[in-house]
Amino acid sequence: MARSSPPAARAQGASSARKTPRAAPAEASALFTGSIAKCFQVLEALSAAGRAVALTELAALAQMDRSAVQRVTHTLHALGYLRQHPVTRAFTLSGRMLGFGHAVLAADRLRDKATPHLDALNRATAETVNLMELEGDEIVYVARFPSLHAVSVDLHVGSRLPAFCTAAGRAILARLDEDRALAMLAAARRTPMTKRTVTDLPGLRRALAKARELGYALNDQEAFVGDISIAAPLVNRAGEPVGAVNIAVPSPRWALADVLRRLVPQLLKTARDIDRELSDL
Repeated sequence: MARSSPPAARAQGASSARKTPRAAPAEASALFTGSIAKCFQVLEALSAAGRAVALTELAALAQMDRSAVQRVTHTLHALGYLRQHPVTRAFTLSGRMLGFGHAVLAADRLRDKATPHLDALNRATAETVNLMELEGDEIVYVARFPSLHAVSVDLHVGSRLPAFCTAAGRAILARLDEDRALAMLAAARRTPMTKRTVTDLPGLRRALAKARELGYALNDQEAFVGDISIAAPLVNRAGEPVGAVNIAVPSPRWALADVLRRLVPQLLKTARDIDRELSDL
């Protein structure tokens, strides 16, 4: 999404959306393995920190006791998935982790089919164009074509944002069965990201109805101050939403009326062009 709010506010908003480690899921069955959950809890905390972290701080970030984190980090370091500084003893993720991310992107057929169309839309508008997919109650960036203009918030492939307050999330939810979409919204944590964020269920129901009617979702500074975002759902041959294409622009350069007049038609055309290639998904 495009970003033009004050640097401190933007950084805080992006951090709260992307850098809070998720707690390990509750044990739902005898098949659930707690030690594996703890491993990923440590990895998520280290990934969210985005820097080298020593053992004691890492335990606090992962919300685990120090001895458990010590066992996990020792194992991951021995396997080559963590690096440890020889002097500070702080941990970072190793290059071996890159293989997982590459494998995810390489196997994403939607991303493969959409990429040429997203590139063309980015070139035509000179603005930020994204491809997002829904995972749980979040949307994740799986492709990103940055604006030719300066942007400030550090969003990238792999970044995650709440679905309830983003244009892409609402565009996808609007194509789901209404009862299912509302149940997902009711279960989600709906923390406001700006003063404009709609969090109440009646308001979100109206937003989804509007997106369903128009064929796209509009987000006016609900996720980031100064950010106007539009998104159209991408659907497979069964009519099921598989993602969303998004254009994001800063409000200081774009009036809302101009976004609707100039960008929405291009967005919808791109979504239709991509949909025609999704018959085998």
